[in-house]
Amino acid sequence: MKTLILNPSSRLAKNVIRDVLYGCWCKGKRIGGASIPPYSLLSVATVLNSEGFEVDFLDAQAEKLEWHQIEERAINVDAVAISTSTMTINEDTLLLKNIKRRNPRILTLTFGSHPTFLPQDTLNKGGIDVCIKHEPEFIVRDLLKRFFELTPGAWQDVGGISFLDSNGKFVNNDPYPPISSLDQLPFLETKFLPKGIEYFNPIVKKTPYITTVTSRGCPAKCTFCTVPYFYGKTIRYRSEQSVIEEMRDYWAKGYREVYFRDETFTFKRQRTLNICKYIRANSMEKMPWICNARVGTVDREILEEMKAAGCHFIKFGIESGVQEILDEVKKGTQVTEIKKTFKWMNEVGIESHAHCMLGMPGETLDSMKRTIDFVRELNPTSASWTITTPYPGSALYDRVKEKYPEIGDGSDTDLSNLHTSGKYNRLYTDLIGPEIESEIKRAVRSFYLRPSYWFQTLNRIRSFNDVRRFVIAGLNVIDFSISGD
Repeated sequence: MKTLILNPSSRLAKNVIRDVLYGCWCKGKRIGGASIPPYSLLSVATVLNSEGFEVDFLDAQAEKLEWHQIEERAINVDAVAISTSTMTINEDTLLLKNIKRRNPRILTLTFGSHPTFLPQDTLNKGGIDVCIKHEPEFIVRDLLKRFFELTPGAWQDVGGISFLDSNGKFVNNDPYPPISSLDQLPFLETKFLPKGIEYFNPIVKKTPYITTVTSRGCPAKCTFCTVPYFYGKTIRYRSEQSVIEEMRDYWAKGYREVYFRDETFTFKRQRTLNICKYIRANSMEKMPWICNARVGTVDREILEEMKAAGCHFIKFGIESGVQEILDEVKKGTQVTEIKKTFKWMNEVGIESHAHCMLGMPGETLDSMKRTIDFVRELNPTSASWTITTPYPGSALYDRVKEKYPEIGDGSDTDLSNLHTSGKYNRLYTDLIGPEIESEIKRAVRSFYLRPSYWFQTLNRIRSFNDVRRFVIAGLNVIDFSISGD
């Protein structure tokens, strides 16, 4: 009995990053040609493999496979599991319908943000037998154990799932307990990744690189975000020693850089310092790493320790440079803190990324311009701008749904218009879509087409790989700033 863990390709976009479960996905030239090993799918495949299941793994996105090739791969498997989100749910269900036509006995499982927050709507689209809610690893394991027992309906008692029974009635089982300690999860089995495929990422210095997660959860209250509702508001951690052991395991397998995909790697100050200490004590600073941080969770001392331990790049979600906008979306940070954080970053010498959103609640043309100017003032290594979009699972979506039920499940924002089309911003701003779309392109041009920016970039070149990643990313971003696609 074989299970296919599938990362589907898209017919709407060529370059898609769909690794995080809570649905914050990116695509197109605006991400500089980046690709990322699909952590969530690898984690599920690893757990199944460790329990003795026969697992087939297919990253059709990385291999650039057409749908008919994916369907061929699924003909002789007994179950298929994919991670899906609001912006891909319609495409993914269509692909699963095609798979079921060619292999009617297959059990189709979906997990991720859309199945978690809107399981009934997801099932009603067809092609899907089971929605896995929240963390998938142990739910998928328990469900498939029951399914492969060949006892009819035995899997239907597993917690954390939703499905339609034989009469078409929606069944929503009780929640599955969160994974209390992430040390319960085995290190990723990288053998499942496609051979001969390079995951390119312009922020990664050394390849091949791998992604992993050392914590889950977020106590913040940002109204646009789904993370606290997906993973919970209490942060759960992998132990510091386990983090180091995992890095050593990946080094032994030939990986030369780690991208920690935690929502916020630095939430717990002493833990961050301990990890840095253990990295240096185990001589693992030779393996550079990247992480996400939140303004207010780092200071100059921590940044110096992180750099000494091999951290060379940190991504921050600053969202806006206007305090009134940050307060409106309950970001919980101050503009003065943002300035101080990026000043420290530049002084310590860690590269940085500033992620921003335009068309936030309360946004005006003036506030967007102020944010664009603010980012230039911060002088990060790189920056990105997206159009604020209400996704199921966020307080912003609930607000829009109450005013405008026509939003439905939000899936009309798909990979054809993701981050480049302002659909619902008129409901919580004084702006219309084209105004925001124009400012997105202007933001990219005003940041990346500065002579001073290119002079700084040239000064950071230390190797041929630096030249390569800067050229690939630069051409993609410049093309986006002109075409908007």
